[in-house]
Amino acid sequence: PFGIHNWNDKSVPKQKAILHTTTEIKNYGTSIQNLTIENSLFDASGKKVSSIKTETKSNSGQTKEILLKLPEIQNPKLWSPSNPYLYKLVTSIYENGKIIDQLTTPYGIRWVSWPVSRDGKDNRFFINDEPVFINGVCEYEHQIGNSHAFSDEQIHARIEQIKTAGFNAFREAHQPHNLLYQAALDENGILFWSQFSAHIWYDTPEFKENFKTLLREWIKERR
Repeated sequence: PFGIHNWNDKSVPKQKAILHTTTEIKNYGTSIQNLTIENSLFDASGKKVSSIKTETKSNSGQTKEILLKLPEIQNPKLWSPSNPYLYKLVTSIYENGKIIDQLTTPYGIRWVSWPVSRDGKDNRFFINDEPVFINGVCEYEHQIGNSHAFSDEQIHARIEQIKTAGFNAFREAHQPHNLLYQAALDENGILFWSQFSAHIWYDTPEFKENFKTLLREWIKERR
């Protein structure tokens, strides 16, 4: 479920964008599989705007990652807090012409610039070459009587409260929240900072190894 990773480059001129994808697959069967991996990008109206496919052979028990670069996207609609436009990347795996697995990933095309990546003394944060003032809030995924067990309706209500209060950025404190938060924040144009921490630290090899395992999983989920 977390085997798809997307990121985009800005072309020059900036009326174009290049989308990169990695697709991680695993063969759980006992025989070699000859597969076709296809990544297709659809706009909000459902129109296909870019697509690429490749052939691969997957041995029994093998996990492999396929890197693909989609053809240039012309005049992309860009994601921003004021216009949170989302495309959908549909990743399909075919065997003998039949779809055996498929995953849809919402994706907003945008370019981000931090001071470290720019010359001069301009310390502002830029999205799509425009300065954005980050006005953020952090939230604990807690409620008396519920702890972390929020309904979808409660999550959406909290995000509506954040928007109504005028915030445009959100940090989950201090542990990863329900993944519905991430999807809803993207849809509502709210910048997202995921956090993973350990309030209690046991200085043992077992604890350290477990922490690293959880950290790797968190990065893969939230990338």
